[in-house]
Amino acid sequence: MRDILTGLLWGRSADLGGPVAWEEALRAVPPGWRLPNINELESLIDCAHYAPALPRSHPFTDIRDVYWSSTTSAFEPDWAWALDLDKGAVGVGQKREARFFVWLVAEEVCPAGRCPGKFCADANAS
Repeated sequence: MRDILTGLLWGRSADLGGPVAWEEALRAVPPGWRLPNINELESLIDCAHYAPALPRSHPFTDIRDVYWSSTTSAFEPDWAWALDLDKGAVGVGQKREARFFVWLVAEEVCPAGRCPGKFCADANAS
């Protein structure tokens, strides 16, 4: 699904295959996709909602609670930033110990004027 505000292409399924450690998350990403950084994950949040903290009209399936980002903590390199999608809050998790979910993202640009809301369908989105 393309996010017309950021131009990012998000996987329609918000679960790549269950909770994993951070290194496993990085290895699990298929070609053409990547783990989003924490700012990209935060861009999905709609603070008016919770459980999940997404716009009511979101098109995603398999929504889970906490997602890894590719962003390592600047203060503690053994920790990475994560998004709690139930609350719409960010925090950190220990890369080797914590088990969070993976939501894929890719770089795309949504065609101008062809998307009626925040998200639009894309034939390449999985």
